[in-house]
Amino acid sequence: MDHPLRSYDIRQSNEKLVLKMLFDHASISQSHIVHQTGLKAPTVYRIFSKLEKAGFIEPCRNEDVPEDMIPPERKGRRPSFYRVVSSSAYALGVDFSSLGVAVILVDFRNNVIFRENQEFAAGPDRGQILTVIEKMIRRALDKTGIATEAILGIALAAPGVVNTEEGFVQEYPRITDLERFPLREHFGAIFGVPVFVHNNAAVIASSAFRYGAARNSGSLLALLVRSGIGGALINQGQIFLSGASTALEVGRTTLEVGSWDDLAKDRRPLEARVAEIPLLQRLQERFPLSSWTEAGQGLSLEEVEDVLQEEQLLFGAALRNMVHLLNPEALLVMSRFRLLSDFLARAAERAVPHKKVISLVYDPVQACYGATDIVFQQFFRVIPGE
Repeated sequence: MDHPLRSYDIRQSNEKLVLKMLFDHASISQSHIVHQTGLKAPTVYRIFSKLEKAGFIEPCRNEDVPEDMIPPERKGRRPSFYRVVSSSAYALGVDFSSLGVAVILVDFRNNVIFRENQEFAAGPDRGQILTVIEKMIRRALDKTGIATEAILGIALAAPGVVNTEEGFVQEYPRITDLERFPLREHFGAIFGVPVFVHNNAAVIASSAFRYGAARNSGSLLALLVRSGIGGALINQGQIFLSGASTALEVGRTTLEVGSWDDLAKDRRPLEARVAEIPLLQRLQERFPLSSWTEAGQGLSLEEVEDVLQEEQLLFGAALRNMVHLLNPEALLVMSRFRLLSDFLARAAERAVPHKKVISLVYDPVQACYGATDIVFQQFFRVIPGE
């Protein structure tokens, strides 16, 4: 439902606008905000006073102000610069899949003050996943001494097709009984803070778009190859959603069809040929390898391409189809291993030579960082009428 803006909404909107500008800059003055927002100086002064009294912002020391922010010498009083107080609020980010769990805790200046990563030797069920996530979040709070009241929210970067509106994983068969389990309500009830659930390929793509190698791109198509192939589209900083769900499950793409029955039952999806395990198994037919780590230590990219020519072509074809549909400015290809990422990126470069291709080794902490960004985005969001 659309709500008319009320005077309270406008005040809240202005306050969040100013606080977000302070959050986005190492330091900024009232005059900068007046100039950049068009708000009247008394309004900005009032908001600064309120935010400082609430403990969200504090004056900067002169040495903490970047040189390019200081105006040239002129008559009159030099403007006072402010910054957010790092200890005024915090966000928790969680990344999980059938392969492991990672948790980070960041302060209000986006500094990581706690991180932990745990891998699984065998595929866990839902109960194991939930227990590990809860224990790691409690450990983050205990070791840092942060009270839950100071946490703005928890964002879960989850695998598979995710319903972001209702907060559950819609499709992901690799963790037993995970599908449609109410993750948002579960962890919200435990910790008493807002919980957001999003796809892990999407949050790491968003992080790369905002802070990493893809930050100069207007739009970004990201593919994450692990046990399957997840995808995400970032357009002008926003994660593309199909309705309420993340929808780019690239691994389910069918490129080889033997019959209508095969097609209806997804018997020959791309991820059956192009994913960590099937690609490693093909390499093992030629080389005595036990893991992708060993492959990275002993094989060249050319040797891998020689064995996996057909798989590389299949991946390139799927990618080219997606580029025709979505027309992103850049492509981000990720896996957990440098050799595999480079192999996939080479396929992308050949399939769509006119696009910028970025090869990245998947970092669960970086995925968590993208998740905490979602917490901050939701905190600064203003919904009229609420």
